[in-house]
Amino acid sequence: MHYKKLTKAHRLFYGGYEYRAPYYDDYMKRKNWEEWSSPSVSMVEIESLFRFIRSWDRFFQGDAKKFQEIYEEIYVVIKELEHDRIEDADLADESLTKKIRDVFDKVANCTLMGRYESTDASKILHTIAPNFFVMWDDEIRKGMVQGRRMGATYAFYFLPQAQQDLEEAIKTCKDEKNFNRIEAIDHIRKKCNGKTLAKLADEYNYMKYTKRHPSLQ
Repeated sequence: MHYKKLTKAHRLFYGGYEYRAPYYDDYMKRKNWEEWSSPSVSMVEIESLFRFIRSWDRFFQGDAKKFQEIYEEIYVVIKELEHDRIEDADLADESLTKKIRDVFDKVANCTLMGRYESTDASKILHTIAPNFFVMWDDEIRKGMVQGRRMGATYAFYFLPQAQQDLEEAIKTCKDEKNFNRIEAIDHIRKKCNGKTLAKLADEYNYMKYTKRHPSLQ
């Protein structure tokens, strides 16, 4: 993937093709990051997160109390990933991908009714570690990988593919601009209002696979 496809998808995403795009920025600005730096997150913060999730998915059935308990369970792994970036992560490390799988499955099961919230789990995790987790939905998953809506597919197949796409984008920017790796990443992010590469990967995938924008096919 050429890096200009990332920047183009970003312009499309915020340029009127997705009216909910600003909801992400609004939520991330009001998020109380200090609270998420503790295993005990308040119900107020969780309800704020869930309102954001429901602004994208009105059928989301997450239970705040159950999620509060789940967050305490996964907090150790979240802390490990807190400063990691998807573009630099060692996804060949099976111990890491197994942790991602387990965390994803736990978050996806944050309901009391037994519904597995695959798309919303990726959104929740991204808001907690926005440099690392890449969001997906069913159309993105079908377009990028084979596998069911589950943590194993996300961790072992989807994230590595997203990482590979980003690596190609970084390389094209390096080659075209004669940048080193850090300069290339900075250039891409500056072109896209400072968004993380994990967020830009989602915008590209969303515009390509979910919205099926012809210029990205």
